[in-house]
Amino acid sequence: MVHLLALLIPILYYFLPRRLSIILLLLATAIFLTVDFLRLHLNSFKAIFIIIFGSLLRRREFHSLTGGSYLMIAASLAILIFEDRGIFMAAISFLAIGDTIAAIFGLTHGRVKIFGRKTLEGTLACFLSCLLVIYVLTKLPGLSFLFLVGFLGAITATVVEALPIEVNDNVVIPIVSGITMQIAKIFIR
Repeated sequence: MVHLLALLIPILYYFLPRRLSIILLLLATAIFLTVDFLRLHLNSFKAIFIIIFGSLLRRREFHSLTGGSYLMIAASLAILIFEDRGIFMAAISFLAIGDTIAAIFGLTHGRVKIFGRKTLEGTLACFLSCLLVIYVLTKLPGLSFLFLVGFLGAITATVVEALPIEVNDNVVIPIVSGITMQIAKIFIR
């Protein structure tokens, strides 16, 4: 659910000026981190938070940052690193859509296990949904987003999502796929 709400980030970035987008994103990230800090350090705040959001938390999130905080950290880093609107929007959308579709499809239809808990079916669903993101971004007016650059980013996002990396994939997927696209943009014109 949080991942799909994260689509608001690239959508707002498309319509708002870059400077305002950065300010709003940094402010939202500060709010997420403050809530997590309060939840982790004040038992009364934690009790209220768990009543409201407990059903959305993964087991490990009861004692660490939530996936939402990691997502906001990654989005804040990405908006500062990637000045290209298309690259930023793709990187965050790969996480929001690709990771979500991989999890849903992998859990419901996954049969062939790869890299531990990940499934081939979930990984393919991730890649296809990332291709859909690229298709949409190449059609948006005002973006000069190249399909081949996005394709390389989609492959990277899919591989990173599938690998059993210890770092939270809410951070790794957008940052690594964004870096890949940034490098590809230099060589592909």
